[in-house]
Amino acid sequence: MRRVATVLLSFVLCAAPAFGDSQAPQAPSPPAAGAPVAASPTVYAGLVDRLKAGDRSVDFTEMRKAFTATPAYSGTMMIFYRSLWGALNMRDFEGALKIVDTVLERNYVEPNAHMVASIAHGELGHREEAQFHRFIADGLLRSITSEGDGKTPETAYKVIDISEEYALFRAMNLKPKLQSMVPSNGGPIVDQMLVIDGRTNEERTMYFSVDNPMLAASRTAGPH
Repeated sequence: MRRVATVLLSFVLCAAPAFGDSQAPQAPSPPAAGAPVAASPTVYAGLVDRLKAGDRSVDFTEMRKAFTATPAYSGTMMIFYRSLWGALNMRDFEGALKIVDTVLERNYVEPNAHMVASIAHGELGHREEAQFHRFIADGLLRSITSEGDGKTPETAYKVIDISEEYALFRAMNLKPKLQSMVPSNGGPIVDQMLVIDGRTNEERTMYFSVDNPMLAASRTAGPH
């Protein structure tokens, strides 16, 4: 979906968010005390190191999938969603970046964190950092939409965390209205989202694959 890259940062800072807190899902419980939160030196870690060093040839889909093979993966990044965007919308740019650092240390493929980082750095006049995080956010969002078109259960977008769905909604100026889970002809469970277009006020349905058992469990753990 090429459109994603062009609309990623089109939302206006401190204007009404693409959807209110009442529409965002309640955060699932964080991992139990003592659970690992840092990735092992794996394929994922190597890809992150390359990206941080400026290698723009990194495959974002490979990196997202590699993250799911690390001990840090839990499918619960929505626990940071409100704090990330809340700090940004309060114009607490330094505070937002501190949260970003915490999130990215745990999961460097979290698109909301890179989106917030790009805007916050831009507002603080850090042009190079803003461009760097925008490049990553764009890459992650393109990766999410690179498999399937999200229009049917059979062609659902493949996500590794519910937070990826909400990053995509932000980027596309969509407001989630209703969520349900449906089967896809004997395949994995699919997340069905009824959304409202913030520009046209039209409704449409989008589908996201939640075939990862850990992610499916986190999705059903709490209400929207």
